Amino acid sequence: MAESQKQNRNTLTLVLLLLVTSIGANFYQWKNHSTEVIVHGTAVDSLINARVEVERELTSVGMELDKYRGIAGNLDTLLNDANGKIALQESKIRALLASEKNSSKLSKSLKAEMEELRKLRDEALEQIDVLMAENKKLKEENSNLSSEVSSLSDQKNLLEGKVATASQLKVEYVKMTSFKKKSSGKYTESVLAKRTNKIESCFTLMDNKVAGAGDKMIYLVINAPNGKVLMGFTKAQFVDANGQTIDATASQKVAYTGDKQDMCLSFENDERILEPGTYTINVYAENVLVHQSTYVLK
Repeated sequence: MAESQKQNRNTLTLVLLLLVTSIGANFYQWKNHSTEVIVHGTAVDSLINARVEVERELTSVGMELDKYRGIAGNLDTLLNDANGKIALQESKIRALLASEKNSSKLSKSLKAEMEELRKLRDEALEQIDVLMAENKKLKEENSNLSSEVSSLSDQKNLLEGKVATASQLKVEYVKMTSFKKKSSGKYTESVLAKRTNKIESCFTLMDNKVAGAGDKMIYLVINAPNGKVLMGFTKAQFVDANGQTIDATASQKVAYTGDKQDMCLSFENDERILEPGTYTINVYAENVLVHQSTYVLK
């Protein structure tokens, strides 16, 4: 009986020992598995973080360069070339992210490839800086050149204006006279509108060596008190310096020599159609108004 109890105790001790051993083994395996899960989870997180960081920097590089696009044609050409090189580098980095599963190797390889990407970016920025500085200098030079050209053009216009002014013909000593026509055909002076058949304007075409010799057109325009142009035996039209078409009371082509020349132009009508009032007298030389005065008929 005592022997049997002893044997039972030994058996129980063995069972307990085996149970403890099993529990210890299971605990060890669970702990090792948990460590592997943690390590694996850490590796996965590391890969995800690496991918996110790489994508962020790839986007940043593209945006950093593209903000200079559209400033100048030669700058866009440089950017296209730089973006081509960067695109190839991006392809290498993305292929590396897709193929390399070992986080340690991936980290090392990514570091090298990202350094190359940054190098390409920095080279492009350096070239952009140089090109923009050159463009700025050229722009300033062009601006200065444009200012010089504008100044020369202004001087040219000023000189041309002075020459045009200097070459413009002038008339002086303008004398207005009105006449009545007798039955004999002879003209005598008259100051009464109802008895007047002729209004004559005599003046001196002044000397002007700048104007040059040659045929010059001289026009007389007499406006009646009602504003209408008096049209006598001769009728003419011309376009003045302002582009307006004007009816002329009388006109004459003068063989101008550059020296003073006396001449007369007049309005004539066999019928006495004039009314009392103030008449405006305009003289044009080569389509430019060179004299204006008034004349009164009673």
